[in-house]
Amino acid sequence: MSDILIYGAYGYSGRLIAEAAVARGMRPVLAGRDATRTAALAHELGLPFRSFALEQPSQVDQGLQGIAVVLHCAGPFSATAAPMLDGCLRARAHYLDICGEYQVIEAVAARDAALREAGIMAMCGVGMDVVPTDCLAAHMRRRMPGAVRLDIYIRALEQLSPGTATTMIEGMGLPNVVRAGGQLVERTAGADRRKVPFPDRTVSMVSVPWGDIATAWRTTGIADIAVHMSLLPGAPIMVALSRYGRSLQQSAPVQRALKALVRRFVTGPGAGQREAGRCEFIAEARDAQGKLCRSYLATREGYALTVDSACAIAARVLAGQARPGFQTPGGLFGADFVLELPGSERRDLV
Repeated sequence: MSDILIYGAYGYSGRLIAEAAVARGMRPVLAGRDATRTAALAHELGLPFRSFALEQPSQVDQGLQGIAVVLHCAGPFSATAAPMLDGCLRARAHYLDICGEYQVIEAVAARDAALREAGIMAMCGVGMDVVPTDCLAAHMRRRMPGAVRLDIYIRALEQLSPGTATTMIEGMGLPNVVRAGGQLVERTAGADRRKVPFPDRTVSMVSVPWGDIATAWRTTGIADIAVHMSLLPGAPIMVALSRYGRSLQQSAPVQRALKALVRRFVTGPGAGQREAGRCEFIAEARDAQGKLCRSYLATREGYALTVDSACAIAARVLAGQARPGFQTPGGLFGADFVLELPGSERRDLV
């Protein structure tokens, strides 16, 4: 088997990845549930395609025949990751996705024994979620092997894709979650706010339940991990509202209405914005004596980074650089993998 299949290829990120894969000399099979949209993109790029939904295992099995690697780009991953992973296990195809939801990552990681038995690998977050932060976490572990706490600060995603916006809507009204003592622990949403100095200015940030509380823990073994995100315009109001009315915000009518608005109005950053934008990350590690290490990472804009890293990881896996079981980007490819991506630079601050 030598083929890679991109599922959700006509979505915002999926299309960008498919176009970039072709530019890099790859010939992926494009796939998605909408046959018309999948066929149109495949015709445009001169690629083979398949159309199948994920609800019926028999359709998934047929869709994955002859496939060695699946790059899953169709969210919401809370609904799509499990059936696609099940299909990969049956087909013995490696599973990659661009998911950043810690709940999904934990669920995929829980299948580690089944993955090893099948001789395949699963890796979540092969894009902006969570390649740069996971590689930075691995770097901090390398700098401070005795670290007991890790804080990751993310300044990125100033304009969202439809998929990312939908994921954020699904998280409305839910508590923050951190890793404490090696366990996932709920915290009050919006309670942990900080002013964090970046090279050009101090940035307001809030702790969020990002995927690194699942991935960085497995990459580093550090028991206490929290992730903090820069506050976008209007975010303080949203954070304050998230403490109240959880049942209302999570109700089906509200979720449907907000997701309909996303489908209508959210298009994601254009080519110029992707090319001009930047993402910045700071990681702080502390040991039991309170000693601090601090490092800074800058990369291309988040969706541009997702394209670069997803294509690079897919190519590596196709070339045989896979390890059976659940793996993380920094754990398998190392702390310096992110520096191989265009536009990435890292420096140690303390």
